[in-house]
Amino acid sequence: MRRFWSSREFITSILLLCGTGPVFAQEPSAPPENTTVKLTYYLDTRDYNTLNILGSSQGLPLGFSVWGFIDVHSNQKVSGERFDLSRYFMEYRLNRAFDPKWFHGARGLGFQAEYNDFNGSRNAVARLGLTYKHGLERIKNYKGWLRWRVHPYETDGTGWQASVIYSLPITERIGISGFADLNINNGQTNRWIVEPQINIKLNHRFSAVIEYRFNGFEEANSRLSGSGAAFGLGMEL
Repeated sequence: MRRFWSSREFITSILLLCGTGPVFAQEPSAPPENTTVKLTYYLDTRDYNTLNILGSSQGLPLGFSVWGFIDVHSNQKVSGERFDLSRYFMEYRLNRAFDPKWFHGARGLGFQAEYNDFNGSRNAVARLGLTYKHGLERIKNYKGWLRWRVHPYETDGTGWQASVIYSLPITERIGISGFADLNINNGQTNRWIVEPQINIKLNHRFSAVIEYRFNGFEEANSRLSGSGAAFGLGMEL
């Protein structure tokens, strides 16, 4: 099995995600204010580990922003190889909010292009669709939000995807975030991928996380377990 750290493809992807220019150059020594990078390391109850590398950048030309991550995993149910990060999944999103004037003052609508890839050949797929982000105004002074997404076009022609992403603060230090993806597969069983996560902020840089994971594609594989819990520590760079 190929190891992560020996793969030129993975290392190149990390550099692209985090920004080879402003993040890794000698000057400036830190990412600009509109760029964030976060690392989180998880221990999954199914005897494998995950390194998550997440980055985002706002204020790109023409009103675009980018968000994306790489998950690098060891193999399930092989406890002696928990630290052998040999498989990966990556997801990048290019976003553009619509001007409210185009929709009679309605705010939160936008366009999104998404790219996914994971281990193996011919697993890359791109999606195009729309998003709608809104706060929860009915709860007084609440800062939580939801983002609904629908991607009716997929380059592999197998179906389409709908999902919701959320951020739900509980206190100043504790919150719930995550997503639920519904993959509509033409002529096959539809599959859910769901990952809610409790975030506990320890200080301005570190946070503890507890995540529930369900993957319908793994659930359909007799050699894998589709659900589990993961406990991790995150660090913002």
